[in-house]
Amino acid sequence: MHLDRSHIPGSLAALARWAVRRNRLVLAAAALFVVLTALLSAGVSAHLSTGGWLAENTPAAQVRHRLAQSPHGGMPPLLLLARTTGSVDDPAARTAGTHLAEDLRRVQGVTAIDSYWTGPLDPTTSTPALPPPPDPLLRATDGRTALIAVWLDTTEPAQHAAIADVLAHADGRHGPLKTRAAGEAAVARAIQMYSERDLVRMELLALPITFVLLFLMFGSFPAALLPLAVGTVAIAGTAAILRAVAAVTPISAFALSLTTAVGLALAVDYSLFLIARYREETALGRPHAQAVVLATCTAGRTVIASAGVVAVSLLGLLLFPVPLMRSLATAGISVIVLAATASLLIVPAGLACFGERLAGRDILARRRQAARAAARWKTLTTAVMRRPLVVVTLTSILLLLLALPFRDVTFGFSAERALPAGSPVARTMNDLHTNFPHLGTEIDVVLHNWHPARPDDVDRLDAYARNLSRLPGVQGLRTATGTYLSGKPVGRLCQPTDATPARHPCAGLRRFTLPSGTWLAINAAPWPYSTAAVDLLNTVRGQPAPVSALTGGATADFLDSRTSAFHHLPGAVAVVTVATLVLLLAFTRSLFLPLKALLINLLSLTATFGAMVYIFQQGHLRQWFGDFAMTGNTDLSLPFIAFFLAFGLSMDYEILLLARITEAHGRTRDTVRATAEGMQAAAPLFTASAAVVLVVLLALAVTDVAILKTIAVTVALSVLLDAAIIRPLLVPAVMKLAGNANWWLPAPWRRRLSQRPGSELPTTTPLQPSIPSPQTMFPSPPDKTRTNRPGPSDDSCRPERAP
Repeated sequence: MHLDRSHIPGSLAALARWAVRRNRLVLAAAALFVVLTALLSAGVSAHLSTGGWLAENTPAAQVRHRLAQSPHGGMPPLLLLARTTGSVDDPAARTAGTHLAEDLRRVQGVTAIDSYWTGPLDPTTSTPALPPPPDPLLRATDGRTALIAVWLDTTEPAQHAAIADVLAHADGRHGPLKTRAAGEAAVARAIQMYSERDLVRMELLALPITFVLLFLMFGSFPAALLPLAVGTVAIAGTAAILRAVAAVTPISAFALSLTTAVGLALAVDYSLFLIARYREETALGRPHAQAVVLATCTAGRTVIASAGVVAVSLLGLLLFPVPLMRSLATAGISVIVLAATASLLIVPAGLACFGERLAGRDILARRRQAARAAARWKTLTTAVMRRPLVVVTLTSILLLLLALPFRDVTFGFSAERALPAGSPVARTMNDLHTNFPHLGTEIDVVLHNWHPARPDDVDRLDAYARNLSRLPGVQGLRTATGTYLSGKPVGRLCQPTDATPARHPCAGLRRFTLPSGTWLAINAAPWPYSTAAVDLLNTVRGQPAPVSALTGGATADFLDSRTSAFHHLPGAVAVVTVATLVLLLAFTRSLFLPLKALLINLLSLTATFGAMVYIFQQGHLRQWFGDFAMTGNTDLSLPFIAFFLAFGLSMDYEILLLARITEAHGRTRDTVRATAEGMQAAAPLFTASAAVVLVVLLALAVTDVAILKTIAVTVALSVLLDAAIIRPLLVPAVMKLAGNANWWLPAPWRRRLSQRPGSELPTTTPLQPSIPSPQTMFPSPPDKTRTNRPGPSDDSCRPERAP
C-alpha cells in the first residue's frame, strides 16, 4: 500500500501511516493487550473499597483514626438484631444470646463483641463469672429485640472476610432468637454485591444495543466493531490500572462502573469522528490509504483536544481530599487516555485491514436518507440565526426554570438509602431505626491525651458525662464510668473510684480508653444529617470539657466533609476553567469561543442539577427510574462528580462543533455561513454520539444502587439537553450575536499561537472557496468511474489562519 509521505506532515500523520502499514500487528497487539490486562485485573472487584466518602485531614477524620486504635472504638460496623416471640430476658433467649455472642467473638477478624446479655467481650478476655447488668441501650422498647454489636478488623479485605464468616455463623435462627444483619459494614457489603451484579447487567444490556446503533449509523458490521474494540481496550486497561493502584491506596468500587460507562461512550465518540471523516475523504475521491491517514490527521486532532478537555475536567476531582472523588478521577482519566490512544491506533489499522470495500461500504445509506437530515440541520441553524436574541432568551429561561429545584438542595450521605427500598439490609436498617431510635446518631467525643486514673479525674469524667446526657435530644451516653440517661448513671460498668472491681473486670474502662485519650459515645434519635443532629453536635462542641475535646461520628463527618468540599471547590473549578480555556484557546485560536463554551456549559449543568434534586431528593418521577429510596437529601459528593463528568462530556461535543465551524470559517470568512455549514457537518455526529452515550448511561441507570443511578441519570439528562437544546439552538444564536467577536484574539497571542506547529485546526481542502460538505453523515464511497482528485497540498493537516 503506497502513501505519498510528502503530502501528509505531522506526528499524527506519521502515526497513522505506521498503523496503516502495520495494521495486522496493531490489531494483534491490541488483542494481546486486552488478554494481558484482563489477566492482571482478574478479581479486581475484591480489592476495591465501598467507602471513601469522607474527607481526610479533618477533625472528624482524626477522631476516626484514634478510635480505630481500639478494638471496639466508635460505632460498631456490624449490628445483629436478635428477635424473639417472647421477651429477650427469658432464660432461653438469654442462653441463646450468650452462646451466640461467645461464638462470634472467636470468628477470625472480630475484634470485640457487645451484647445485651453478655456485655463487652473480646477475643483476649475470659467470660466474667457474673455477667454485668444488662445495657438498656441494647434492648428495644418492646422487649422482644436485643442487639449484638460486632467490631471488625479495620483493614477492608479482612473486614470483608470477617463479615462473611459472621453472617455464616449468625444470620438465621438460634433457638428462640432470629437474627438479621444491619450496620455500616452490612450496608457496604450489600452495595458491593449489588454493584457487581449491576455492572454485569449493564454490560449485557448496553453492548448489544450499542452495537445495533453503531450498525445503523455505519451500515457496516466491520465498522461497527471498531468502536467496541476501542472500548474493550480502554476498559480492560483501566481495570488493570485500578487493580495496581488499589494495592497502594483505596479505590472505590464505583470507579469500575464509571470506567465501563465512560470508556464505552468515549470509544464510540472518538471512533465515530475518525470513521466519519474517513468516509468524507473517500467521498471527495481520496485513495483509500490516503483517506485513512487524512482522517486520522484531521479528526485525530479533534480526538486529542476532546480527550484533553475531558481529562482536565476530571482532574478537578483529584483536588478534593475525598478518596471516592480521587478514585473516580483516576479511573476516568485513565480510560479517557486509553480510549483516545486506542482509537488513533485501532481505527486506522482496522480501516486499512478491512480494505476499501468493507471500510467504506454503507448498506443502509439509501434507507437512512442522511442527506435530508443534514440539510434540515442547516435549515434549522439558519432559522435560529435569524432570531438569535429570541432564541437565547427563551432557551435561557427554560434552562433556568429547570434549575429552580436546586434551590432546595439539602446535602447529606445516602448510607443504607443507596440500596433498593426492598433489599433485606435496607429493611433491617429500618427496623433498627424503629426499635432503637436512640441509635439514629452517634457523636463520639475524644478527650485528647487524658486517662482518668485518679479518683478526682474519674469524678470529672463522671460529671462531664452527666452534663452531656442531659442535653436535649440525647437518649443515652456511654463512657468509661458507665451508661447515662438524662443525667443519671444506669447499668454502671465500674465504680468511679475503683479501677479493678472485685466482681468482674472493668470492661467499660478498657473499652472507652484509647492510647490517645478517653472517649464518650453519645446516642441520639435524629437522622445524622438532619438539622436537629447538626444542632446537637454544635451544642456538644460548645460544652466545657475536662480537657481538649475532639468530636466525631456521622454528623461530624458530614459537616467536616461538607466544609472541606466547599473549601476546595473554588480551587478545583479554577484549575479546570483555566486549563480548559488554554486548551480551547490553542484549539480555536479565539478568546471568545472558549469563554462562550464555558458559560453555556455552566448554564446547562445548573439545569441538570435541578433535575437531580427534583428526581432523587424530592422523589418525583420514581416510576420512570426504578426502585430507589427517597432520601430527602442529595449525597454530598454526587453534584461534584456529576458536574465534572458532565462538563467534560459537554465539552466533547463543543469541540467537535467548534472544529467544524472553525474549519468552515477558515474557508468562508463568514460567521453565519460557517456556523450553518459546521452544524450541518457536526450535528449528525454529535446526535449519533449522544444516542449511544444515552444508551450506555441509561443502562447504568437501571442499577439498584441509588448512587450510580443518580450519577447516570443526571449526566444522561445533561447529554440530552446538550444535544437537543444547547448545540442546535443556543450555540448558533450566540455565535450570530457575537459576530466577528467570535474570532477575536489579541495580536501577540495570535503571533505566538501561529508559531506553534499543530496548534491550529486542520482543514481538508484549503484551496477551495467552499466546502464540498458531505450530504450524508457517512457518505458512500466515490463513484469508481470518477477520476480520483489529486492529493492534498503540503498544508493539508494545517489550518487556515482565522482573520
